[in-house]
Amino acid sequence: MLKKISILLGSSLSLFFLWLIGLEKLYARLLDLGTSLLLAPFSSVTTILNTDNAHPHYCIAVGKEGYCMELELFGLSVIVLLSWYILLVVLLPQRKMILTSLKHLALFYVLQVLTISTLALYEYGIFFQQANEALRQSFIIIALIFIIYDNYIFDIFNFKEMKQNI
Repeated sequence: MLKKISILLGSSLSLFFLWLIGLEKLYARLLDLGTSLLLAPFSSVTTILNTDNAHPHYCIAVGKEGYCMELELFGLSVIVLLSWYILLVVLLPQRKMILTSLKHLALFYVLQVLTISTLALYEYGIFFQQANEALRQSFIIIALIFIIYDNYIFDIFNFKEMKQNI
């Protein structure tokens, strides 16, 4: 059990350090790529990634209007998921585990790209503004749902065994 917690804590701290020294800007560029590809067919939409600040800002200009969001808290949930999947792949280096990790990370990425893309719909009313705000703040919950699901399926922390010992 101590080994598992050590791996999780070590990977979390390492990823957070990498996040601070440049991984955040790299991930912001990945999000920019996905969002730009998704919004490319719409000629009135311009995407802008500003990485000059301490934390990247992402803006979408629709016509003469522009809407922005900071990616700091939005992106930090990726560290939680990556740390979890590092733990899983170290403990269970099976093909199924690696494929599950890649599928969940891809789904998480697509959800984040779709959330950023809703900035282009801000001018259509308060519903899209509130939906974007709610989705933006719920990614840590989505990450926790993935973690709970994986632990239930793969029983990483052997909760069944712990119940039998009590």
